[in-house]
Amino acid sequence: MARIHLRALRTVEEEPISLSSKCAVCLLLISAALAVPLSSGPAHGSAPPDKQGARISLLIATGMPGGTYYRVGLGMASLWTTNLKSKGIRVSAAISEGSRENIEAIRIADADLILAENLFCSTAYHGTGGYKGRPLEELRAIASLWQDTVHILIRKDLVKTGTIKDLQGVILATGLPESGNRFTTELLLKTIPGGIKSVRMRSMSSLAGAEAVRKGTVQAFDLTGGIPVPLVTGLFSESSVALELLDIPDSSLEMLKREGWKDVSRVVIPAETYPGQAKPVRTVGSANVLATTASLNPEVVYELTRALFESLEYLATVHPACRNISAEKALMGMDIPLHRGAERYYRERNIEIPPHGLQ
Repeated sequence: MARIHLRALRTVEEEPISLSSKCAVCLLLISAALAVPLSSGPAHGSAPPDKQGARISLLIATGMPGGTYYRVGLGMASLWTTNLKSKGIRVSAAISEGSRENIEAIRIADADLILAENLFCSTAYHGTGGYKGRPLEELRAIASLWQDTVHILIRKDLVKTGTIKDLQGVILATGLPESGNRFTTELLLKTIPGGIKSVRMRSMSSLAGAEAVRKGTVQAFDLTGGIPVPLVTGLFSESSVALELLDIPDSSLEMLKREGWKDVSRVVIPAETYPGQAKPVRTVGSANVLATTASLNPEVVYELTRALFESLEYLATVHPACRNISAEKALMGMDIPLHRGAERYYRERNIEIPPHGLQ
């Protein structure tokens, strides 16, 4: 079982994170979230929010500071708490190592809502891959959000082929042990000559990885996130280190699918997405899912879903990746059942529910 520390986790209320001046929106979100009390326990089985006097406190597990999950999770917690105050619903956001830890957190009812890559939601629900023999049959989707994109950065002077083969022999800063980023990196490295053993991986948070690149203690750095990732923008803007994004060839994409990452797809990072990025970069990505469990009250989930899609303009100011979220695309890229509360919302919008979305 994964190392879980969400309940003892540094939540926004307990330990505010100091972000750069470029993240003014984040600072506002943190300030708003400081007023939100941490849930004393998960809200599974709670009374519907329209009951008089009902108070429901939820916890959403996000990711590490510097990543897309962290920023968007804070934004969601803020909008839900603000917009659903009259319904008695409050949401707090917690830092985590990412998808893998979030799946385990919701398995043991240590979180009410999670952000996770569909790869982990799918294998956890079906009990395949890393979750073989222990399916999470209670897992339910609320919405497919944006496409998480793999970014692999390397020092420019070490570029030979311009592909992930250039990682051979370098020290690579990658995600923390329970992060989805670490898992997908290991899958990627299996597709190059020499495999994982040809690369010296160092597990660290995204912020620590970026700092290691600046100091020269690692030569490459990888992370996943919605385009554009602010941390990558910052690194490419600095003159102290010259970096380049590596391509992931078609052969690696096909091998990833054979390794079990069935929903992985080709993603192209357009030229000039990041400062000094002269040409498009061919990489890979997969859908991100906002998920919960079947036991969370349908009325609560309905209100969360409705408020989410009525606040997309606000979320787009939190992170550019949120510009790709829409109710019309919310059932794409995932293959686990929908929560009944979310299903109700989509039916009201006359959005067709795919067969896998039905319980």
